[in-house]
Amino acid sequence: MRLTLLNVLSLTALFISSTNAFQQNSGSHSSTIRRRRNWSHYTNGTEPQGDDPAELFKRDGTKYVFMHHFLKLFKIDTFPYTYADWLDDMIKIAAKGVDAIALNIGGSDWQRNQVATAYSAARDSNTGIKLFYSFDLTEMDCNVADLVARVNLYNNHPNQFKVNGKAFISSFSGGCLGNDGWQSLKSQTNGYIMPFIWGLENNFQSWPSLDSWYCWGCAWPQGNYPKNMDDDNFYISQLGTKYGTTVGPWMYTHYTWKNFYLRGDDWLVVSRWEQLMQLRSTLTFVELATWNDYGESSYYGPIKGAQPDGTTWANGYPHTAWYDLTGYYVQAFKTGSYPAITQDVIYFWARPHPAGATASGDNLGKPTGWDWTEDSMWAAVFATSPATVVLRCGSSSSTFNVSPGVNKLKIPLAAGKITVQMIRNGQTIINYTPSDYTYVLNPVRSADTCGGVWRINIYKSGVSSTSTSTSSTASATPTGWNTLGCVAEGTSGSRRALTGASYTQSNMTPQVCQGLCSGYQYAGVEAGNECFCGNSLLNNGASGLVIDNSNCQWTCSGDSNQKCGGSWTLNVYTKSAVTPPFSSAWALAGCFVDADSRMLRGYSVTLPNTLTVETCTNICNGAGYIMAAVEYGQECYCGSQIYKDGGAGVLVDAGQCNVACSGNAGQKCGGGWRANLYTKPGTTWT
Repeated sequence: MRLTLLNVLSLTALFISSTNAFQQNSGSHSSTIRRRRNWSHYTNGTEPQGDDPAELFKRDGTKYVFMHHFLKLFKIDTFPYTYADWLDDMIKIAAKGVDAIALNIGGSDWQRNQVATAYSAARDSNTGIKLFYSFDLTEMDCNVADLVARVNLYNNHPNQFKVNGKAFISSFSGGCLGNDGWQSLKSQTNGYIMPFIWGLENNFQSWPSLDSWYCWGCAWPQGNYPKNMDDDNFYISQLGTKYGTTVGPWMYTHYTWKNFYLRGDDWLVVSRWEQLMQLRSTLTFVELATWNDYGESSYYGPIKGAQPDGTTWANGYPHTAWYDLTGYYVQAFKTGSYPAITQDVIYFWARPHPAGATASGDNLGKPTGWDWTEDSMWAAVFATSPATVVLRCGSSSSTFNVSPGVNKLKIPLAAGKITVQMIRNGQTIINYTPSDYTYVLNPVRSADTCGGVWRINIYKSGVSSTSTSTSSTASATPTGWNTLGCVAEGTSGSRRALTGASYTQSNMTPQVCQGLCSGYQYAGVEAGNECFCGNSLLNNGASGLVIDNSNCQWTCSGDSNQKCGGSWTLNVYTKSAVTPPFSSAWALAGCFVDADSRMLRGYSVTLPNTLTVETCTNICNGAGYIMAAVEYGQECYCGSQIYKDGGAGVLVDAGQCNVACSGNAGQKCGGGWRANLYTKPGTTWT
């Protein structure tokens, strides 16, 4: 599996100066004082009196993993983070076993609408993913009444994350509320609170309202040394099982007001998870930091949409490979056992320039901590059985014997290209040289200036092999294949709809996959570089139904102009002449008049670029409704009965619904105050 380019160090809201930390007022909770984040070291841990998460653990052994999502970055009219983006996030985040998403918000009113969209997308995703607030109280008014209203708005939402029946509430900062303020918030919401408040070390006993407390900065080492468990053990000595913590890929930011790097070497993500497994008997909550804090390089998620100022340098350097790797450890943490490795994978990453390089376009200077990083190429090899692995970078090369399991390797960087190889039983099963990476000693050209300023960027690629064939190539463009469409994987077992041969190759395209699957009825491409073959699409709970193409939008690793499925979705091709089944088999009832009062009053969403009939019916079906209406080319409405107030609900000539769907010009999606109504099979209405 090719894991593409990647950026290096980034994070968000991390370091707070212990010398400038604001006074913690334990008696005040009604003030609206704004607090400003300090970007310095916060200090390292006595136990609050709230609900003990260990009680939850003792009853059912449950462990929880969260993803920190920076909702506050995306103002909808400036940085278009749409419903479709949110839905994609829900599906991708849930796919690796994450239980809930921490919605990090500030005080701006526009963020309320984004929260609403996030909850709607979580529900519509049908993944079971939950959400909770993480209030950034360095940017919000410390107003208990406002926080109470926000929490209670979603307290009964089916996707609200709860512990012991209590709405989970978190924060970055929060000393301004004082213990009394947190207790008031907790009492008025029936809440379970786990904030990050700095400066409470050796004084946790004065904050009995806290049910738990998590350490934001414990994901990264605070000096020029590999990450260890000293911080964790310090806080555990004071908090016991009320301690929660974090794991993050990188921490680097390069602004006039914060310009620093924290050591991200030593296989940080892998090593940190190994530490958390050692602490598993004490921990209940672990938070991944973060999904999308591009400006501090701590992002696991894809880069999409218009980026806020100061974060566009992350474009072209996705970190999604680390999230792919993280799924293995999430499962291990939640179950207590490392899962079996069934696929050979090499994850590897390296900076494109030496740590001491000076970028010619930079006017800020090197960040503090720039000399804390090694000029090394790092690799995490997931091996199914013993093998030999070769790592090369320019003139630097080493050969390693790897054992079944996870193997951590590194070599010095040298000018030139990177290559990784895996050999087993005399056969080379992985041989990959990323075309878009060259280690350059002097970043003097515009293409080598790390985004135009002194930014440390890291490339990360991985390849995997599960092929039962030794062939690594396929015929050019196989004939006789027909496009079926985008099909979801199953819901049980391995989830694979196609259970024949499978392949993962860096040159994957639909044509390559069709050649590999020449002996089968179906060929399906997924996740950009994966190919699955089979004679039935109905394995492991898969329905075989075609869903909207917006779910299959990953570019192919072998051709960026083609699509190769998505996360647990396949672009499927078949040798039979096919007529793709209508999504979910909903039936067109006709063209109807709509009005301000709305004919359908359940859920609604506007998709300016991606609406199709299938998208709308799938959304409404997933939300539990039996009727779906598409209107004005981009609007989707759901409901279970037709309301006829204000002239709505009247059947008219089909020609009045003549506006093309924004996501499929070949379909009609209503018109001005006209809606094409679709009904679920078995629906009767008058």
